Amino acid sequence: MLDLPNEINYTLDKLYGCGYDAYLVGGAVRDTLMQKPAHDYDITTSATPAEVERVFAGHRVVKTGMKHGTVTVIVDGVPVEITSFRLESTYSDGRHPDAVTFSRDVKDDLCRRDLTINAVAYSKQKGYVDLFGGVSDIENRIIRCVGDPDDRFAEDHLRLLRAMRFSSVLGFTIEENTKEAIHRNRKYILTVSHERVFAELCKLLCGGNAKEILHEYSDVIFLLIPELAVQKGCEREYGDGGGYDLYEHTVNCISYTEPLLHLRLAALLHDTVKPSGADGADTLRIRDTVAANVLSRLRCSSALTDTVCRIIQHCDDEINGEDKVAVKRFASKVGIKTAKDVIKLKRADILAQDPRFYGRLAGLNAAYDIICEAEENGAALNVSDLAINGRDIISLGVKKGPVVGELLRYALDGVISDAVQNERDMLLKYVAAHIGVK
Repeated sequence: MLDLPNEINYTLDKLYGCGYDAYLVGGAVRDTLMQKPAHDYDITTSATPAEVERVFAGHRVVKTGMKHGTVTVIVDGVPVEITSFRLESTYSDGRHPDAVTFSRDVKDDLCRRDLTINAVAYSKQKGYVDLFGGVSDIENRIIRCVGDPDDRFAEDHLRLLRAMRFSSVLGFTIEENTKEAIHRNRKYILTVSHERVFAELCKLLCGGNAKEILHEYSDVIFLLIPELAVQKGCEREYGDGGGYDLYEHTVNCISYTEPLLHLRLAALLHDTVKPSGADGADTLRIRDTVAANVLSRLRCSSALTDTVCRIIQHCDDEINGEDKVAVKRFASKVGIKTAKDVIKLKRADILAQDPRFYGRLAGLNAAYDIICEAEENGAALNVSDLAINGRDIISLGVKKGPVVGELLRYALDGVISDAVQNERDMLLKYVAAHIGVK
């Protein structure tokens, strides 16, 4: 017996009590078999959508997707998604079935699912229904398509990326036939909407097995992000004898970052311009633009795009913990959060190189500690943190205008460099001395 939330137990019992088969299916069953907390509970039933409505006549019922057999019932304020057993016809658009036929047999419903690990159903009355060896594949940590993988990928092109994503997130190995079918059918992924692709890619990137998937299925990734394809076979600029090309370096860099989306995206795109030969200030500008273009094409949000590009823009800045003032000035310029993220990316970039470069880590670690200390102590790193403001500057006889801001920034730099304490009287004297006011 699975330990299910009250609203899920109620829904299953209600359907069964009215004479219909009802099963929990998909992610919740898979996660429970893996002894992990379940979150998404999907119910499948022999009842048609109209019959589900009648069963739950006393509840609010939302017609989520009646055409495809899905309704949502609100039980004690909690939405519960219920889908009728169904058979599906061809998929002309590579995403949705052209027609759906409702069935009374759970076997028909499980046959249409993508992966064996997602095709195990559970009923309180009948236990597990496992037609395709999903339980065994979960135990052996294997990703395998239900039936013929070519057919499954032809039906729904996004399944290519879903299989890769599940392998990355769960740490499962994609079995040989499914793997070969992914490579063979990779061009299908170009027909899927950018929004859906990006959602799967984000989960893949943050998975514990991301490095292996990005290596093994680089041909799929290059279709999604052609800007990375030029890195394959491109010699490293460091001459470190690492024995791998720029794309391999990029993937290794990702594996050394925390599984946070903005950091993983920054690691993925931080070297996109290197093969073009651009360097110096132009490199920063071009790299920023390349990353922004990629993320825009993938329909990434503006906020996340800005965060990623800001990290990339400063990832070549010199940062060394031996110069505490310089580190604090850097944090002041880009913000504490960005400064910490830049250092995290720089550390990952070094760890992805030859070990002889690891000596650079000490300076970065020291810089990170300086920033953390400044953050914990509430150090003044922005003009708004100062004990004086524009009115105080004007009280010294300074006319309104840009010069007020310039003097506030002068005062801030004095605090950062420990030339003056962040106290009102001391700051006013410091500024007054600078402009020659007695």
